[in-house]
Amino acid sequence: MRHSYSSPTIRVFSTAAFVAGLLVAALHPAFATDWPLFGFDTARSGFNSNERTLTVGNVHRLHKRWQVSLGAVADSTPILLEHVRIGRAEMPMLFQTRIDGVTLGIEATTGKIRWRFRTHGSTVTDSTPAADPSGTSIYVPGIDGMVHRLSAATGHEQRAAGFPVRITLLPLTEKDASPLNVANGYLYAVTSGYNGDAPPYDGHVVAVDLSTGKTTIFNSLCSKYRKLVRAHSCAQQRSGIWGRGGAVVDPDSSMDGRIYAATGNGQFDAAHGGDNYGDTLLSLSADLSNLLGSYTPTDYKQLQEGDTDLGSSSPGILPDQATSQTPYMIVEGGKDAILKLLNRAALPGVGGELQLVDLPGGLFSAPAVWTDASNNAWVFLGFSNEVTAYRLKTNKSGVSELAGIWQASPGSSYGEGSSPVVANGIVFVAFDGAIVALNALSGSELWSSANHNAGGTIGGIHWQSPIVVNGSVYCSDESGNLTAYSLRNDRLRIPDRR
Repeated sequence: MRHSYSSPTIRVFSTAAFVAGLLVAALHPAFATDWPLFGFDTARSGFNSNERTLTVGNVHRLHKRWQVSLGAVADSTPILLEHVRIGRAEMPMLFQTRIDGVTLGIEATTGKIRWRFRTHGSTVTDSTPAADPSGTSIYVPGIDGMVHRLSAATGHEQRAAGFPVRITLLPLTEKDASPLNVANGYLYAVTSGYNGDAPPYDGHVVAVDLSTGKTTIFNSLCSKYRKLVRAHSCAQQRSGIWGRGGAVVDPDSSMDGRIYAATGNGQFDAAHGGDNYGDTLLSLSADLSNLLGSYTPTDYKQLQEGDTDLGSSSPGILPDQATSQTPYMIVEGGKDAILKLLNRAALPGVGGELQLVDLPGGLFSAPAVWTDASNNAWVFLGFSNEVTAYRLKTNKSGVSELAGIWQASPGSSYGEGSSPVVANGIVFVAFDGAIVALNALSGSELWSSANHNAGGTIGGIHWQSPIVVNGSVYCSDESGNLTAYSLRNDRLRIPDRR
């Protein structure tokens, strides 16, 4: 059962500590960074490479700063903009969308809810907002089949450049489940069906030109039909794009901003002259005009018949490997509990994996990808009761494979698994009743919010996952709360008033 609370409950440090924080901000302004998208960056790596405040040595001092009731469950992840100008003040702001289509603007230092923006409909969303590159606007999902552009400072809708933009004509059966993404001058959104898979729905990717609002669509079924589908536009149904990462953007400049999206369910006949791409990893040009490649497991018929979606997870892009025969690689998991290592420069079609890795269960979270101090690439996967870590190794012949390094079971959740994030050699992941911090190299537990000295912890977890930015950890939960943690002896930073 989901619970909601009518009035916020917030705990903060003392006023003296609040004022002292201004000195901290003045001394370390260069360290402040944004968490503008799900997964931190457009590749959804989950790796905050800018984090310097939290370390393996001090993370055990994390302590609850505040906890606020959101008024309803947010089955998603917040984003953060560090410098939001409100009048003469400049302050860090969090933004999170609840399942009922209400987006909240929240002061990151105090947990105070400054504004609410409500969309209207009778369905739900698990999507996450995305920040505009300007830092002054955000794009938010709705339960009305639209994506809206808002002022980050006020939450007021900005009806310019074609916004709000419609991403589905079937909002009662097509769901905005995955987080929004912004890259290449486009907003990217994807769709799936709701729980129960009631048709009609056709999972598709939408690219919205940020300067004009013009949309381009790629439908995973009837892919030659380049418009938003209506109930009878396509004879095939039930292919959804619902992995936590949604549309994932290639960070390598040689790939020209291509994006990847994984589908689950639906007919696959593209290998035999058709245009249906169920249970397939798609590679698309930045503007969606061209399908650049695809990958489909050889057992796609069994996946479809068994509802064993390939696209229950989203792809994870590995950093380029100069000594490998296949320097550009990508991983894709699924409900079949198999992680596929693929050559993303030329997705192989049907089969043709570089490696198949058995997983402890079906994968429903987004992978986190980290590069350590020795330039080794790692992949971290979150499950309902464990976290697993793999390191990419390339032999002298240039053959690359993932090797299992550690697995840890620091908690469990009734939900399907939280998406890990990595910051400064620490893996953070949420379970029912606890956010935990693990040593990225060994998997040893460094901190848990369930410890008595953490000042309080979180509720249950479904798809909620933490973000780690500027020395703080933020995570929402199934109790309808958003909780913030920072180092016990740190001081809060007050807004820069000019």
